[in-house]
Amino acid sequence: MSWENQSQQVKEQEKPKELKIEFKKLPEAKEERGIKILSYGNFATGKTHFALSSPKPVYIIDTENGASPLADKFPDAKVINICNIEEEDNDEKDEIRNFEKFQQTISYLVTLSDAETIIIDSISDIWDWAQAYAKIKIFKIPAEQRLAQQWDWGVINKLYLKQILKLINKNCNVILCARTGEEYAAAGQPTGRFKPLCQKKTPFWVDIVLFHEVKFINKQLQFQAKIEKCRQKGELIGKIIENPTLEKIEELLK
Repeated sequence: MSWENQSQQVKEQEKPKELKIEFKKLPEAKEERGIKILSYGNFATGKTHFALSSPKPVYIIDTENGASPLADKFPDAKVINICNIEEEDNDEKDEIRNFEKFQQTISYLVTLSDAETIIIDSISDIWDWAQAYAKIKIFKIPAEQRLAQQWDWGVINKLYLKQILKLINKNCNVILCARTGEEYAAAGQPTGRFKPLCQKKTPFWVDIVLFHEVKFINKQLQFQAKIEKCRQKGELIGKIIENPTLEKIEELLK
């Protein structure tokens, strides 16, 4: 090959690849998105049952081993339990291993073409693990120096949100289950209001936020979910859904 031909080949290889830009009509994008939900509440308020009642195939990342008791009712759901507890007395090592396994699981799930619903139960644990992972693996701050140092919360937030956004952008339903945390007006001043116990921007990335409760109505146990956010139909905010399922939510959105 002549020098001129070699030079031409190098120039062609150095040319930037043309970006393929394709706009879709919003209704088309909607059909390819699924519904993204943050579902929070106290223990035993029906969050996991609600999530598992979603369209199949269902894949659940279980950090609390809370899905197993529902196996008879949802035998087709596929679960991975991420909750390593070693004999050594070092909780942070467990959290790091758990978060690394969580990252690997997310990378696997985004490749699946058959997933209709992906569940994380609970996102509260994932947020805790992300913080521990960043402090040790990224900032490398010894435990005895934690109180004396400040770390970059932006790095921790990105570490966590990167994994969540992979699911938000996937064409399937995504349900993030969270525990509750009480809101405080100031130190020692509880407000009586509750919020999802997770990274504070998580509700921004989902379409719907549900607050789950259990109440006794006519001496019977009643599972309820209150819609606190609804991107598709704002008029649904404040609506109470009895024995909530994703199917009921889809009907309301129609």
